[in-house]
Amino acid sequence: MKTRTKLPKERCAVCGGRLQRTTITHEERRGTNLYLFQNVPAQVCTACGEIWIKEATLQEIDRLIREGEPIQKVETPVYDFAAAGIQ
Repeated sequence: MKTRTKLPKERCAVCGGRLQRTTITHEERRGTNLYLFQNVPAQVCTACGEIWIKEATLQEIDRLIREGEPIQKVETPVYDFAAAGIQ
């Protein structure tokens, strides 16, 4: 599921479902780095689950990556299906 940046008006532009305001945990990847953001304001489609985040919120995410101090750092295990012989 792709995170969309341009918010539609109360209806999902993907399926026409109703949008619900909520907060989410958002993943942002930059190169080999993975950043997690908790309590991000967003709208989520109640029908298809598409996530919509305001441009201003995405700009704040960019600013936090550049200037912010994370509240915690976690180690993330990485698995590879090919290396494990799984197809």
